[in-house]
Amino acid sequence: MVYYSKLPDVDLPKSSIIQFLFANKFNTPKDRPILIDANDGRFLTFAQLKDQVLRFGAGLQDVCGFQTNDVVAVYAPNQYNYFVPILGALAANGAATTANPNYNVEELSYQLEMSRANVIICHEENVKTALKAADRVGISTKNIFVFGEANINGIQPFEKALLGSRRAVPETLTYEEAKNKVAYLCFSSGTTGKSKGVMTTHANVTANTCQWTSIDDPFVDLSKDRMIAVLPFFHIFGLSAILHTAVYWGIPVHVLPRFDLIKFCEIVQKEKITIAPLVPPIYVLLAKEEVVLNYDLSSLKIGISGAAPLSGSLGREVKDRLPHLSIKQGYGLTEISPAAIAEPLDRVVDGSIGVLLPNMTAKVVDEDGREAAQGERGELWLKGPNVMKGYLHNPKATAECIDDEGYFHTGDVVIVDENQHFFVVDRIKELIKYKGFQVPPAELEGILLKSPIVADCAVVGVYDSAQATEMPRAYVTLTSGTEASEKVARQIMKFVADQVVPYKQLRSLRFVDAIPKSPSGKILRRVLRDAAHAEENTDNRPKL
Repeated sequence: MVYYSKLPDVDLPKSSIIQFLFANKFNTPKDRPILIDANDGRFLTFAQLKDQVLRFGAGLQDVCGFQTNDVVAVYAPNQYNYFVPILGALAANGAATTANPNYNVEELSYQLEMSRANVIICHEENVKTALKAADRVGISTKNIFVFGEANINGIQPFEKALLGSRRAVPETLTYEEAKNKVAYLCFSSGTTGKSKGVMTTHANVTANTCQWTSIDDPFVDLSKDRMIAVLPFFHIFGLSAILHTAVYWGIPVHVLPRFDLIKFCEIVQKEKITIAPLVPPIYVLLAKEEVVLNYDLSSLKIGISGAAPLSGSLGREVKDRLPHLSIKQGYGLTEISPAAIAEPLDRVVDGSIGVLLPNMTAKVVDEDGREAAQGERGELWLKGPNVMKGYLHNPKATAECIDDEGYFHTGDVVIVDENQHFFVVDRIKELIKYKGFQVPPAELEGILLKSPIVADCAVVGVYDSAQATEMPRAYVTLTSGTEASEKVARQIMKFVADQVVPYKQLRSLRFVDAIPKSPSGKILRRVLRDAAHAEENTDNRPKL
């Protein structure tokens, strides 16, 4: 069965992201602070943001020799002016790639090499890693800059080095050009091999911003509403749902470099925050942590949940504490720019990820490739103006997930009810979603097999209801002569932790006599997930 959005289509913008955002559709006062540092109060007004973006673009061209279609890598935690280098790259007619600020040298080098970035904007916390990765891939130190106001390890702040008096003149894109010109290269982990660069075009972003905001327009007061940003901007959810949305609407957003529960509550109380895009693990804290009760969070009226499913029971727990808060789920992927489905605030259904956004079409397809009937399980396929151009330098992977009709095959299994509300019930793809971050099992298995005491292994995601997230768990068979013990388990987990960013670390480990596999040698992850589920329903759970 093919599903068409029941919401009215939105008019698709026909311009670049720069033209779209700074057209100022909602007549935002130019002196209104839009991007605000939640820690020290520094801010950029709407006019200052535009000015710095254009000056940054000119600086790229004049100082770095930046050419059309060159790429800037932004490698930093959230900053109030994070959007300046992102949009500045577009103003210089190039593209931006956003990297996890906790990446190690190997991980950053891979993304720099794949994206062919030739400029890096990093942070004082990771400048040493940036320098090592840049040296590895051949990026000159003269093209490396930091956020802030001080030189770090000889690297200049971009504000001093790039923000001169000249302003770039962004190219005016036709609609066809906007549909083809890549703006962002966010990286999405695959189930096998390394992560893939997602080619997101100008038209993808502008379309999805209009699709996403259209269902909330009736409930937002642009003169009073304020947003808080704790989700990472390097992730497409934070980049789109917060930065693009806030600037498009012209509402202030208070930016924290990372999530901290106390700081979050303080800012909501002090600044009377009304809109909070969050992820399920944060909603767990709001529902259960006693410290939350010490703060007045009554200003919160719209809670957005994404990156992983939010259970109906958890949503109700949060509502018990914060009855003034309406929580709506959204569903998307990096490849969809990112939103395709969301709950309208006036008809939220517990546990549902929502309804199709405007201009979206979907299919639900069973295991035999047939369109499933309404109410039957099947893989979700999505089509719309927000579907990515493809995977960077990887036409084979693109062809495997976008079919001839333009449908993106999500790998998520859904059920659709009679009112066209969608519910995620399973996942075909093997990716683990840990607190909204993608963890590819194959990457962790590759590291585990390098250990001299690991004979074989498999990694799966095990859902932890207490934290409302999947947790990476390893099943390991040991080499002959090695005895299973808690000490050995901790040793193996540390072996992995020393080689990956924190969110990819193993959270538990089980020793088994053999890894279940098909006759062709494929790991039977379903068997392991079923074993994990059975274990959770017994009272004899291992400690590790």
